[in-house]
Amino acid sequence: MIKMENWKDELWELDSMPTQELDELFIQSAEAKRNDVGLINPSNGAGILIREDQTIEAFADYGLGFRIDPVTQSFSIFAPTIKLFYNKKEEISWDEEFTYFRGEYEEMKDILEAGDVDEKLS
Repeated sequence: MIKMENWKDELWELDSMPTQELDELFIQSAEAKRNDVGLINPSNGAGILIREDQTIEAFADYGLGFRIDPVTQSFSIFAPTIKLFYNKKEEISWDEEFTYFRGEYEEMKDILEAGDVDEKLS
């Protein structure tokens, strides 16, 4: 949040940032850097990269691939058509509090409240 007394400094900082050309950004995203790890097929450019900023990218063709970005906490899929095949569908409503414990939440809460964590978890 910008405080009113600092707005000119913030604006100057934003205005003085170097510009980034979209073509240049595309070229950078299509190249493996020194600290990137992955596989790229030299004949067709398809590949998967784990970038030094922990981003994971995989592309099979221009506009066809995915990107996992830890900075934005996002999983992006790029494809003209997406097909999903599954036996069971589970949904998480983001209107509710999200937990990785799923059904174990109440059990973990009881263990923590009881205070005898070592005894119950062993």
